[in-house]
This record gives sequence, structure tokens and C-alpha cells, in this order.
Amino acid sequence: MTTSKLDIPLTAVLTMSPQDGSNAPLALHEEWIMQGWERRHGTPAFVFTEKMGKYYDLADPTGLFWDNFAPGDTQLFTDATVYGPNWEGLQNASRSILHGMTDGHAVLLSEDVASTAVGFVGRIERLSGEILAFEARSQLGWKCVDGSWKIKHELNYARLVEPEAIKAMLGKRLQQ
Repeated sequence: MTTSKLDIPLTAVLTMSPQDGSNAPLALHEEWIMQGWERRHGTPAFVFTEKMGKYYDLADPTGLFWDNFAPGDTQLFTDATVYGPNWEGLQNASRSILHGMTDGHAVLLSEDVASTAVGFVGRIERLSGEILAFEARSQLGWKCVDGSWKIKHELNYARLVEPEAIKAMLGKRLQQ
């Protein structure tokens, strides 16, 4: 097997996931919230595998995905291809879903696994006009899969708040 100057097999170098920049775990966590879960008035229907497939290992969807805000009777899932589509009804019954990042972000990083934690707020405007606002914490466990980070563990907790309480934070990004 051919090795690099550091005696690391070249196959390992070629498949290592990014450790910094826009494809590193913390940046992906922010993107996952601020772009993946956002919805703007007039956007196409939300189809989980199309919009969120970048973040999940859809070829091997096993993992642990928990969210106290999950629609329906189940908050715990062991398959991303079941967990993700569970959100399609809520997404598609909303005119808009907006977010903002808050303080308290952190990352633990190795070559093939990572953990990220962030705070964020959200505002859901349903098609009926009802507004739901929330504050949340999210911790994601990432695994390097073919040179890209994929979510394998997810722990999210949200609590409802008054819409005015988060209005100034909507659209805010992390300061990395």
C-alpha cells in the first residue's frame, strides 16, 4: 500500500472528513439548522431525503435520533429514514420556519467521530397563521463516512417561548 510522507495510508488521507471550514462538524451543525430545517414562504415541498440527505447516512441510516419537539407520538427513532420523514408534515404545513443561533456552541473532534452542541431559537408560522416560537439545544454525534460528516446520533430539546422573546435573534449566525 502506498503511504504519505507521514506514513499514513493514502486511502485514510483521501477519506478523512474535514476538520475545519464549511464542511467541518460545527459549521455543518449550523447549516443543518439555518438552511436544512428552514422554510421560506413559497419554497417547494419539504422532502427529507432531498433536502437533508447531505447530513445523514442514508445508505446506513441506523443511529439514535431523539427530539422532544418531534411531531406525533414518538420522540425516539433508530433510523434516520424514519425519523426525518416524520418532520415532513410539520414542515409542509408551515408557511415559514426561521431560526437563529444562540451562545453555547462547542465541538469535540477526532478524525472519524465528532460531537457538536449548539443553542438556537426558532419561529414556526403555520399555514393557519398560528405562530410557535421556541428556544432549543441540539447535540449531534457525527461519523466520518466516505470523507463526509454524517449525523448518527441526535439529541434535541426545545421549549416554547413567546415570539417576541426571540424576534431579535432570528437570522443570527454562530461566531466561530
